[in-house]
Amino acid sequence: MNMMSSRQDQYVGMRVNKNIYNKRGILVVPAKRLLTSKDVGLLSQQGVFLTDHDVESVMIDHLVASAIEEVKALFKFAQQTERIPFERVRDKIVPIIIFMSNHPNLNQILLYLEVHDEYIYRHSIAVALLSRLIGKARGIDDAQLWELTASGFLHDIGKSQIPASILNKPGKLTAEEFRIVKEHTVYGYEIIKRSEGIPERHAYVALQHHEREDGSGYPFGLKSGEIDVFSKIVAVADVFHAMVSKRVYKEPMPLYQVLKELSDNVYGSLEPAITLSFIKRIMDVLIGNQVVLSDGREGKIVMVSSQDPILPVVEIDGHYIDLSKEQGLYLEKIV
Repeated sequence: MNMMSSRQDQYVGMRVNKNIYNKRGILVVPAKRLLTSKDVGLLSQQGVFLTDHDVESVMIDHLVASAIEEVKALFKFAQQTERIPFERVRDKIVPIIIFMSNHPNLNQILLYLEVHDEYIYRHSIAVALLSRLIGKARGIDDAQLWELTASGFLHDIGKSQIPASILNKPGKLTAEEFRIVKEHTVYGYEIIKRSEGIPERHAYVALQHHEREDGSGYPFGLKSGEIDVFSKIVAVADVFHAMVSKRVYKEPMPLYQVLKELSDNVYGSLEPAITLSFIKRIMDVLIGNQVVLSDGREGKIVMVSSQDPILPVVEIDGHYIDLSKEQGLYLEKIV
């Protein structure tokens, strides 16, 4: 790759502000499109190199909003046809999620994905993003990481077949309504299997992401050795995002409380090593954030231990406190 081509990578995730044509006058990238790595590569191959005047930065809220519109269109298509146009997932949605995962303000993106408006769409994006973070932390190679991201995104596609009146019900579900909701795993499997060009593994993740290590999950009550590792990763991301998100029927749990609960119950229904990797990765994202300790003092996270990630090193007025070595002292909340 020459230097000019490599510089083009800085424009991935930005929006082009005009139609981009090749030297023969053929439209390559339409105006207002969010640039993907594929777009930039295609332009470079045709000798078209972008400048700062051709693009505009995308605010985080606009980035999330554009992703939600893509997801909404995909769910509507699945609802009407019981199929998925995988090229839209491959060429539009996953590239945006990959861009989000590398964004310097990743924690802000995650916050935008926690509000309850259009929850199912935000949840699909968030689970894909969080699954990708876990996969990176687990050392999964790039090709498999792409597949994991797509699997995370498609995990709840079966909910396109569940009545909105049940999904958005403000009160507790009846036993019959809960039975209907649980069918989304089977519906998702069937939709993906019915669609063209989608790897079978995505279908199994849609089917298995509510299975649990101890056999307490659904739809089949599978145990640890029977569950695909991608399904285990997506399960952790799914549980976490559901807990931190505001829903029509519940308030969100504070982030640190969720991480502590996951840590305290690490040897239960979720895979322990995956769960600990996830907690460590989320705490890494929070380095630099202000926190309040259990004794009321305020500081900021400066270092996270892989052995006990929820007890980080905190700086207070130039002094460093390793919470893993301070009995009875812990994080009260993350500001």
